[in-house]
Amino acid sequence: MKSFKGYLKEDPPAWQRSASEKIFEFQKIQYMQIPLTSSTMEWIFQVQLPRATVFHVTSGIGFEKLKKLQNRKKSISAFFNMDADTMEHGIQGGGGLVVELDANIIMSSKGDLMSMPDKTGRRWVELMNIDKKKTMHKELEQMLIDIAIKHDPKTKELIKIEPDIGLGAWWHLRENFKDNKKVMSLIIADYIDGVNAILKKHKKDIQGAVHGYYVRRGTVAVKHPSGRMVGGDSELSEWNVYDEQVVDKIKIIKVHTFNSRQFELDWVKDSVIPRLGKIPHTHWVNGARDLSNYVTKIAQTEVQALRRSKG
Repeated sequence: MKSFKGYLKEDPPAWQRSASEKIFEFQKIQYMQIPLTSSTMEWIFQVQLPRATVFHVTSGIGFEKLKKLQNRKKSISAFFNMDADTMEHGIQGGGGLVVELDANIIMSSKGDLMSMPDKTGRRWVELMNIDKKKTMHKELEQMLIDIAIKHDPKTKELIKIEPDIGLGAWWHLRENFKDNKKVMSLIIADYIDGVNAILKKHKKDIQGAVHGYYVRRGTVAVKHPSGRMVGGDSELSEWNVYDEQVVDKIKIIKVHTFNSRQFELDWVKDSVIPRLGKIPHTHWVNGARDLSNYVTKIAQTEVQALRRSKG
């Protein structure tokens, strides 16, 4: 059984990449990486969503980092609901702790977004998770080609020679400037600014994918400013198994542990509790199912309270 100190010595996730890698990390436009930040979402939709109680599975080293992220804009992946089997699998995969948080919602999905952070803490999702109807695909592809032309005038000649090169012009830009930090920083800025402008232009098309799940839980008291969603119009069954919420500005409420094949009560007493300080803790002796039921109850209670508050 791994000790808490063992987790403190773990390396960062191997899939954590820099922004200069993320913006080229796709082979087809539907897999294009879209950056998510709370300030961007607030700028696009002109709305501050209510904060919510969410949960996050982490390890010892992750918990130490999580404490430092409180009230900061670096985002993490969390959930409203997770069934016992999924929770158990996550713990066996190297977690150990389920942290209850009060958080700001950036993007809300009833399924797994597979969001991934870059080295600065900004999270990215694939375009297909936001633009399921492919409304922005062609516009974003043209944006990439335009950026390539802007930073490498030779791209125009390349397009003349190969008119159907398409995204090949974008990847050609990477090969030419991957070691030029100054130019690459300008390319990253143009990429993020361009993506954000197109997202704002199509806010009515994407707001369902970005905020719809959260709004339908009943947590938004007024009509969403982008035009369609009104809170409280879905059944609890929509969000009863597993979801993903991209959140930031977190505040730790409580830490949960439970008996499993990998982690048992002695480990909690010896290695977890002494490091919690004043943070409350609950250990679920009967395992993941009881904790999963608690998580669902918290979500249901919060939604019902918010719905009542709207009259």
